[in-house]
Amino acid sequence: MIIKSCFRYSVKFLALVIVVFTSSLFTKVFAQISASNAVYQTVTEYTSTTNDPIFVFCDQIGTGVGELRADSPDGTSGWTFVWTKWESGTGDFTQAVLTEANQSFSMTANLTDGRYRVVISKSGETDVSSIAWVLNNANANPVLSLNRMDCVGVHFLGSFTKNNLQYQDVPNANQLNVQVDDRVIFSLQRNGEETVRTPFPNYDGTDKSFIDQDAYEGEESYELVVTDQYGCEFTSDVLLSETYVVKADFSVNPERGEAPLDVTINNLSVNANDFQWFLYQDYDKILEDATSVEDSLLTGAIITDEDPAIYTYQNSGEYFIKLIVKSDKGPDVCMDEMILTTPIVVDTSLVQVPNVFTPNGDGRNDVWRIKTQSLFLESFHAIVFNRWGRVVYEWKNPEDGWNGKVNGKMATPGTYFYVITAVGRDEPEKKYTKKGSFMLIRK
Repeated sequence: MIIKSCFRYSVKFLALVIVVFTSSLFTKVFAQISASNAVYQTVTEYTSTTNDPIFVFCDQIGTGVGELRADSPDGTSGWTFVWTKWESGTGDFTQAVLTEANQSFSMTANLTDGRYRVVISKSGETDVSSIAWVLNNANANPVLSLNRMDCVGVHFLGSFTKNNLQYQDVPNANQLNVQVDDRVIFSLQRNGEETVRTPFPNYDGTDKSFIDQDAYEGEESYELVVTDQYGCEFTSDVLLSETYVVKADFSVNPERGEAPLDVTINNLSVNANDFQWFLYQDYDKILEDATSVEDSLLTGAIITDEDPAIYTYQNSGEYFIKLIVKSDKGPDVCMDEMILTTPIVVDTSLVQVPNVFTPNGDGRNDVWRIKTQSLFLESFHAIVFNRWGRVVYEWKNPEDGWNGKVNGKMATPGTYFYVITAVGRDEPEKKYTKKGSFMLIRK
């Protein structure tokens, strides 16, 4: 069995080599005729006479768009080109098409289906004759119809009647089919962009199903573009449709920072009118639905607003977000969810500032001291101002603080303001600046 299989593939390979070699010889023999606008080229398969080239053209309007070019044998001018068309009734090229004199090449356009010959002549030179078939591929446009809409997407049906091109077996009157890879490609397009692309070998003209599963809002336009077996494209009439598909989507900014960290959540969901946000710290549990606000896995509460806008993470750690959205725009309630798989990283704050202190000499909270991660600090600077903007105290050692005195005297109780700048050892290029106010109280 192995020997037979190898022999069979060897024969196929040899046949392919012969075809390629024959095609190469054919190109040389018929080099005087070409068709740059042809979408498909092949060779006739006459039963008894020398074969001719076949050029297939996409004819969207069905009037004949074939175009042939002939070049002089030596590339010089001074040649006469006589184009004629073959008539099956007379069995000869008796229909005049175009004559051009003193040229180096000649082109004839708007040709209908048929077999054409060009005779290239010049005084003192041998006449050259070339023959080629022109076949215009004109099809009816495909048909696209809306089948239904649901939570999966918009469902369509599409069909196409393909044209099988034929030519005449010379000198017989029998019609022969153009040999081609019989494959048709359907492309469903929304607003000019392809959404579904499906090839159909040996397509039989029956309805085919397509689904656009994308979520969008409003009404958009659809077309079915069919590429037939010859490479020509045909487009259906425009069909307008909306969709019920819902999509959960959001982004967060920033994705990392020190506590307390304000994170902006940007809701990018499509077609949704019901929202539930779940803020988790345990990724292994995020896939489970939270059943109550008291769920210990949540960092806060279940948020049901459309857009939670800014959420403040007070403590360090890694946090995840899950969004569940629903839509009742269609006959069924559609649902989707998105999980933030890359965590929001909240680092421990470099500096923590108290909002009140009581310098009354009782040994408790007598110094306004800033809590810092001194091991992680490259530099530190703190300044305290009074309500008039005058500096009352400043220091650079994070272990120091203000004892509530100005020039050795007790400062007046009330509100004071501070500016703290710090640079971390891990990110020396990043400067942290913290501004705010605190109360000095004497009891």
